[in-house]
Amino acid sequence: MKHQIERHDRLILPAIYLASLLLLLIAPVSSTAQTELRADRQILLEAKHGTVALRQGPDDRLFVLVRSNPSALWTADYSGSSMRQLLNGGPEPTQVRFPKDFTVDRDGNAIIVDGLIKVFSGDGKLLSSFSSDRPESVGVLSDGRIVVSGFPKDNLMSVFDKQGRFLGGIGIPAKIDDGFLNAFHNMGTIAVDSEDNIYYVFRYAITPMVRKFKSDGTLTAEWHLDAAEIPQQTLSAAKAKYQENKVNKESGAYGGVPLLTAAAFDKESKTLWVASGSRVLQLDGSGATIRSFDLVRPDGGPIQVSGLLVDRNFIRVAGALHGAFEYLKPH
Repeated sequence: MKHQIERHDRLILPAIYLASLLLLLIAPVSSTAQTELRADRQILLEAKHGTVALRQGPDDRLFVLVRSNPSALWTADYSGSSMRQLLNGGPEPTQVRFPKDFTVDRDGNAIIVDGLIKVFSGDGKLLSSFSSDRPESVGVLSDGRIVVSGFPKDNLMSVFDKQGRFLGGIGIPAKIDDGFLNAFHNMGTIAVDSEDNIYYVFRYAITPMVRKFKSDGTLTAEWHLDAAEIPQQTLSAAKAKYQENKVNKESGAYGGVPLLTAAAFDKESKTLWVASGSRVLQLDGSGATIRSFDLVRPDGGPIQVSGLLVDRNFIRVAGALHGAFEYLKPH
C-alpha cells in the first residue's frame, strides 16, 4: 500500500454536496409510514448501561463494549447469554478507560478506540497499542489492516498495519464548513463488508451521506440518503444545531446532533444497515432504502441506537440507556 492511498474521490465535486445541502435546508421535511418492530427480548444482561457497540467474532461469538462506570468489554455465546468479561475499566494500559468504538478481527482479537488504539487478544491480553489523531471509530480488513477515523482534516480515515505502522489515508473530507467545524461535520462511523469494501457513514453531516471505498482507497460510490427516511425530530434538531454552529463558530463553541448513529454490514443479504435514533434502514447497492423499521423495546419504549449488528437471523441493537435488544429479522 502506498503511503498516500489512491484518492480518486477528488472527482467528487464539492458543488454536488453543497447543492444537496441547500435543498435539504430549504425543503420541507416529509414523512413516510414506518413499520414498528418490537424487540423479542433483552440480551447481554450484564451490559445494561452505557452500551456503545456490538460486534460478532469468530464462531458467532458476540462482543459488547460498555462505556460507563466502570467501562468493560464482554463476550457471550450467539444466544447472548453465558457472558464473560474480557476487560474491565481502569487507568492501566491493559484496561479500558473511555472507549468509543471497537471491532473484532478474524482471529478474535478486539481492537478498541480508547484514546489510543488498543489491540487485545481473545483472552483479554494487551497485544499492542498505537496512537491516531483523535480516534473515534475503527474497522478491520481481512488481512489485519486497521482503519481508523477521527476528526478528519486531510483524510476521512487512516490505515495502519497490525503493528500500528501508518500506511496512508483514505478519502477527502466533504466541504461543509471551515477549519475545525468542517472536521467535526465530517466525523463518521466505519463499517467493512465481507469483500473488504469500506463504508464511511457520516454522523453529523446535515445531508445524510455514506461513501464506499475499496480497500486500496478508491472511492466507488457516494450515497445521499433520502431525508424523508430520517426521523423528523432528529433531522430538525440537527438542522437547528448546524445553524447554531454557523452563527457561533467564531467563539469556538460547537456541537452536533448525529443523524446516522450506527452502521453494520449484513453478510447474508450483502446490504448496509444504518441507524438514525430509534430507526434502522436497510440500503441497497445504490444507497436507496429497501426498508426501514422503528425499533421499540419489549415494553414499547423507543431505543436510541448506538450499536448495531445484523446477521442471518437477527437485528441486534444497543443503546447507552437501556442495553442490548434482539429483534427477529424480517424476511
